[in-house]
Amino acid sequence: MKKQVLIATGLAVLSTSAFASKARLEALGQNDDRGSFYVEDSRNIFRNAAKVNTFKNYITTEWGDAAATDSASTPQAEGGFFREMGSFNYGVYMGSDIDAQNSSRTNYQVHDNGLDLFFGGDMGVQWGARVHYASGNTENAGTFKKEHSNFGLGLGMMMGDIEGYANIILSDESKGGAAAADKFEANGLNLGVSYNLNGNKLFVDYDADGFDNTVSGAKTEQSNTAITVGVGRIHEVSSTARLNMDLKFVSEKEETKTAASTTEDKYTALPLTIGFEADATSWLTLRGSVSQNIIINNEETKTTTTNKNTKANTTDVTAGATLNFGKLKVDGSIGTTSHARNAATQTENGTLALDNVLTRVGVTYWF
Repeated sequence: MKKQVLIATGLAVLSTSAFASKARLEALGQNDDRGSFYVEDSRNIFRNAAKVNTFKNYITTEWGDAAATDSASTPQAEGGFFREMGSFNYGVYMGSDIDAQNSSRTNYQVHDNGLDLFFGGDMGVQWGARVHYASGNTENAGTFKKEHSNFGLGLGMMMGDIEGYANIILSDESKGGAAAADKFEANGLNLGVSYNLNGNKLFVDYDADGFDNTVSGAKTEQSNTAITVGVGRIHEVSSTARLNMDLKFVSEKEETKTAASTTEDKYTALPLTIGFEADATSWLTLRGSVSQNIIINNEETKTTTTNKNTKANTTDVTAGATLNFGKLKVDGSIGTTSHARNAATQTENGTLALDNVLTRVGVTYWF
């Protein structure tokens, strides 16, 4: 029986480790930013830097443009290279906008040209570290200087069935918004731990971020916290098909303070996700998922009054595919955006258009 469990576990790793893209994680109903809590994908290095020891010897690219904020309709160009070096592993990744908070940096120099450096090893305990750096400035004749700098750190470890990680923004500052004295300071802390219990991955994640934005001497403070507790499992239906299932309890709180008012938003939910991934042929892998908040699905907004409601339309269906050409993998989403050229008018309409089959394309070569 133990041998069968080990074989099944080995198949799970072999069948998924060759994939690496935001499109794949989105299609399986997982987080495409830091990666999944339990589905193995090279994107998980941004959650747990120790994963650099698991995913190595490849180059990956996410197709897109110079968008300030990455999304399915306006993907951002990014990519990196990862390699083993004796008993150590290292990687260089360019263009990541993790923790950028650019949507809140109105009039400021945005967070862009991000650089992530990874380094890890295995000394009985697998460990890894990630350093994030970004900076930029704009200085035109006759105007004041706008500048931004960011420095972040990610740490992770894996020992047997236990994993732990920490991701911290050490410094994030933008100077010069609508006026020279305007200032934007961001912060962020992400902590988590997981444990593999008989094929079930139990996980707890704490995520907190926010910013202080001072415009014309008036300060706005925003803080966001999220606690996620859940369990996920991958079930091998056959040697060519897998099911992924997870149930999470999510509690989020967002608070915005100004000199005149305070607004507080709370959100609690119990999202259930069921996905699949199947090797249709030797050159094609198909995947999809459905997720929805069940039983618990509450929102509450407090200002001078308190409003409570359930969050509407939480059911989400996604799909994707991978074209396999030996060591070269081309990932993409299916039917997630319309064929509209204007990103502002694109919708998740579930259309399969043969002239627009794959969107949010990622290409990875393993060597």
